Amino acid sequence: MSPSAPPLWISIATLMCAIAIVGTNALLLSPLVQTVGADLAASPAQVLWASSGYGLGVAAAALMLAPIGDRIGAGRLLRMALVALTLGFIASALAPTLVALIAAQVLCGIAGGAALPSIYTMAAVIAPKGREARVVGAVLTGWTLSLVLGVSLAAWSAELVGWRMVYGALAALCALVWGLSAPLARLDEPGGSASSPLSALRVPGMGRGILASVGLMLSFYVTYSYTGAHATVTLGLSTGQAGLLPLIYGLGFGGAVLLDPLLDRIGMARATTPVFLALSLVYVAMGVFGASYPLFLALAVLWGIFQHFGLNLLVARLTVLDARQRGAIMGLYSTTTYLSVFAAPFVGGIGFQALGILGCVLISAALTTIAAIEALSLRRTLPFRTDPAAPDVPDAPA
Repeated sequence: MSPSAPPLWISIATLMCAIAIVGTNALLLSPLVQTVGADLAASPAQVLWASSGYGLGVAAAALMLAPIGDRIGAGRLLRMALVALTLGFIASALAPTLVALIAAQVLCGIAGGAALPSIYTMAAVIAPKGREARVVGAVLTGWTLSLVLGVSLAAWSAELVGWRMVYGALAALCALVWGLSAPLARLDEPGGSASSPLSALRVPGMGRGILASVGLMLSFYVTYSYTGAHATVTLGLSTGQAGLLPLIYGLGFGGAVLLDPLLDRIGMARATTPVFLALSLVYVAMGVFGASYPLFLALAVLWGIFQHFGLNLLVARLTVLDARQRGAIMGLYSTTTYLSVFAAPFVGGIGFQALGILGCVLISAALTTIAAIEALSLRRTLPFRTDPAAPDVPDAPA
């Protein structure tokens, strides 16, 4: 990091808040669906079309726009995305019809699809050597902010001031983060290779990186998508009780940042397989003890912790494949994630119809076990520093 760079904690906080804003919007419509539907004369299912539009926008933009960051700099692309996201929030707040809301959310999705790979790339740029896992882990806690604080606070605020004001507040926060992000544009100099999704796919290790991404993200969403149905339909609990699970999971995910220094000491190559195997065991345990909701919630803490570790290690793995094409690589990762979001209800539905939540967690456990086996080869394929005193963290190829 250059001498003129801002303090590391400011850069981390800026990226963390950017993730929190993107994540909050991704989850926001679900608790607001009835309020928004009543205002726009639309059914709950129709309101969720806006969420689908958002997800497709993210997937498309992550694939097509993220490589631009390799040419102009990830920090500059992030600032452009934050401007577009601010405009999308304003358009959402002012939407007179459902069609207008869907269009506004597509714009938010396009902006989010450009922002997320840029955020992940910048996390790798600002991380000091030997502290990669700690920095990436701190940035990833933005997802916890969106899950635990952002959505819950927004849903509560919507009852007091209306859903339109919630989007207005998100626009104001996004504009604030845009202002704080100015120094980031100077940290990641443009001039990288003219990358593209196809060129990123040709990076050695990228195909297996996508396999690992599917293993981690599809496994998560397959089970997460049906935890609410398990609580309310299978166990007969209230919607409020079902809402405890994402809160408990989010606390585990966020709290795991305190343990991230362990990943730096163990090293990415050695830690990945045990973390994925631990996730598999957690999924199996959730199936075995699924009839007891208190035990299910207790396991959600472990689920959050190991999902945090897995995501941290996955992002670190992908960002070291080719430093010149980080934007395109992380764009492929984000596209894979949101395609997993799209596929999870269908894949998980097969398991849930057959065996309930047990069917879902068995599918998830199988996916993470495959990813754990694949990760066994990381110690042979990733470069490491030769300094024995340095932490066992891979360097980016020259």
